[in-house]
Amino acid sequence: MAEIVSINGEISRPSDAKISVFDRGFLYGDGVYEVTRSYGRVLFALEDNIDRLYNSANSIQLKMTHSKEDLIKELYRIADAADQDDIYMRVVVTRGEGRIALDPNLATKPNMVVFVQNLPVIPQDFYKNGQDLITSSVRRNSKQALDPNVKSGNYLNNILALGEAKRRKAYDAVMVNREGLITEGTTWNIFIVKDNTYITPPDNADMLQGITRKIIRLVARENNFLWEERFFSPDEVKKADEAFTTSSIKEVMGVRSLDGALINGGKPGPMTLKLAGVYTDYVKKYCREH
Repeated sequence: MAEIVSINGEISRPSDAKISVFDRGFLYGDGVYEVTRSYGRVLFALEDNIDRLYNSANSIQLKMTHSKEDLIKELYRIADAADQDDIYMRVVVTRGEGRIALDPNLATKPNMVVFVQNLPVIPQDFYKNGQDLITSSVRRNSKQALDPNVKSGNYLNNILALGEAKRRKAYDAVMVNREGLITEGTTWNIFIVKDNTYITPPDNADMLQGITRKIIRLVARENNFLWEERFFSPDEVKKADEAFTTSSIKEVMGVRSLDGALINGGKPGPMTLKLAGVYTDYVKKYCREH
């Protein structure tokens, strides 16, 4: 596949893609973004991604230049230009260019950049044996500081947490709030299983409410799985029967250990695998219908 970039509708090769150094996304992280993927040329859960993109933009008073319907058509036009069944797509909307100063009113025209790349290669060993995580010392942003539900270009909080995980030889990191309770991972939501019940932090936790998490909640209820939303600590994860993470790119992935403590003997458990299968069935159904 030829990887491509679209800047305000103009498609080019990555090496030819250019944007001004005065763009506020570069200067301040003043913009919002979404990531989606395709299965067999169907952009999965795209409507949910678009809704969240617009909600993020509204939260920072960034005016979108497309209607939702037109943006969906535009993203499919760009995806078609890539001519690949399964792709990674990242949509970035910045406030645009302006002279160097914090005042958001200095930018008058947003820029939209769409990246289309091959899906990242995730070793199958992580699905077979699970991932090793740490509890990061970097606290998750609170809603009162920068609401994690605004999926903005300001991602330093998560970058520092992931950097800590790599220094400690872990795959990734979970992030806790100021009370020490788990919120989410650097780019994913987290679940535990206890006494045959799926448990995840509640919507009012300092986290991004993931679209895969939303779908998992839907299919769990459709299948009458036991479900609970509440806060829990890293110690509860270590003592859980199972643990797993969810994201659009990595889907459902088991957790092998947290801070060196093995979970379920160091293997993804049966309820994790069961939910992963149900999620895969949902994806197939969605793609047939779209």
